[in-house]
Amino acid sequence: MMSNENEDKYSHTQLGWLTIGIIGFSIASIVFIMLIMPYNFIAFIIISIVLIILGISLILFSTMTVTCNRDHLKIRIGFIIHKNFPIKDIISCKVIKIPWYYGWGIRIVSNGWLYRVSGSYAVEINIKNGKQCLIGTDEPQKLADFLNKQLKK
Repeated sequence: MMSNENEDKYSHTQLGWLTIGIIGFSIASIVFIMLIMPYNFIAFIIISIVLIILGISLILFSTMTVTCNRDHLKIRIGFIIHKNFPIKDIISCKVIKIPWYYGWGIRIVSNGWLYRVSGSYAVEINIKNGKQCLIGTDEPQKLADFLNKQLKK
């Protein structure tokens, strides 16, 4: 985890330990099974494809970085998925507790879009167009405080 907060910028990277644990355990189990089972070419190809998909999923969904400055709030999950919110379009934000059944990942929930790799708290962002977004984080108060400072400027 990396955290950096000053007057002009907020940045925090959160690891999704549950995702890392589940996918890591799955990969280790499959490799173990591959080592002890008799060689079969078709099974080897299928299992190799599954391992590649799990490896890509581990890379894509195990971290989330939130950065914010006076102009933009940016969310990056893994290396490919990005979401950007101009600060001028944000009306307000507050810390909320996320129900366990909302799950992890990127999904639509009753409050709007949820971006989350771990944790039970989020910052709920209200946008001028009437939409909401939930950003799951393990330091929700720091993010909300920083955003509220930017909104007052």
